[in-house]
Amino acid sequence: MAPRPIEPLDAFIARLRRASPLAPGAQVRFGRHHFSHAVVVEDGRWRVRPLVLDRAKADAFLQERGYFMPENAEDLSEPGDPVELEADSLEGLIMLLKAGQWPR
Repeated sequence: MAPRPIEPLDAFIARLRRASPLAPGAQVRFGRHHFSHAVVVEDGRWRVRPLVLDRAKADAFLQERGYFMPENAEDLSEPGDPVELEADSLEGLIMLLKAGQWPR
């Protein structure tokens, strides 16, 4: 898959608002040309976490299908540690995003 165009911050915020409220376990992924982070709601807090690929999942995918590409890594990755940004509400997170706290 070719890298996707970089999503402007306002477009990401609109997409994030459309996804709200997030159901338990739901996430909104974002990044530059490939998604690298996700917004999740945990314990009532809006958090930005990096996407992390479990090596065993990657190896199993490769063994089963015979190929492994960047989009597969993106699809198989899950939000991991550390929490890179967090707020009490969606609007609080948006304020941090607009204040230049993200993207880095």
